Amino acid sequence: MGYGKNIKNVLYGGDYNPEQWPEEVWHEDMRILKEAHMDIVTLNVFSWAALQPDEYTYNFEKLDKIMELVHNNGLKVCLATSTGAHPAWMARKYPDILRTEPDGRKRKFGGRHNSCPNSQTYRYYAPKLAKELAARYKGYDNIVAWHISN
Repeated sequence: MGYGKNIKNVLYGGDYNPEQWPEEVWHEDMRILKEAHMDIVTLNVFSWAALQPDEYTYNFEKLDKIMELVHNNGLKVCLATSTGAHPAWMARKYPDILRTEPDGRKRKFGGRHNSCPNSQTYRYYAPKLAKELAARYKGYDNIVAWHISN
């Protein structure tokens, strides 16, 4: 699959976060996106906690539904790695993942971009999640870009 084969024009779209809304509204979302002539959505930006509810488990059930929905509606996807916000269990078990302020204070869990990029925990788990996503969705011909971290 070549990039040029999938892109014929300048794409128009934006972040789409259906996991934050009841499934009943997703089909209406598709109608509205088509009405707005959008042809790409960025998915999965801050879903790490939902995708990896604990250290050993990955759960792609909801993202699978979303990926099928947008594929069936002809939308291209910029798939995010979800690594812009780590799960709470990770911060509790591995506090080294939390950023340190310039004055030496450790940040508390919460908020986006709170992972320390030098943390061995982050450097272990973030690529693992990205690999899981790549393996799971490698067959989707509508993925045209990856959104790394955020």
